[in-house]
Amino acid sequence: MLSRATVYNTLGLFVKKGLLRQLPLAENSVVFDPNLERHHHFIDQKTGAIHDVPWNSLEVRKVGALKGYEIREYQVVMQGRRRRGAGEKPGK
Repeated sequence: MLSRATVYNTLGLFVKKGLLRQLPLAENSVVFDPNLERHHHFIDQKTGAIHDVPWNSLEVRKVGALKGYEIREYQVVMQGRRRRGAGEKPGK
């Protein structure tokens, strides 16, 4: 049996060591992501599933041109319902 504090302390250590990324993808919610590659996210509002979206599949323009901001990192978080394609299994 592990305490909740032990679990979160361990996750925090993994973030500090660069093994996980801590992402605030939704209000009052934090997700720990083992995918350290640059990518975006899609949250399926029906199932709550979070899907990785390849970095190069989206075009985000003029991020560096935002006046008054110094952008170090960004990601796009999309929400909606995921359509299933032919032969695709749910949750994939």
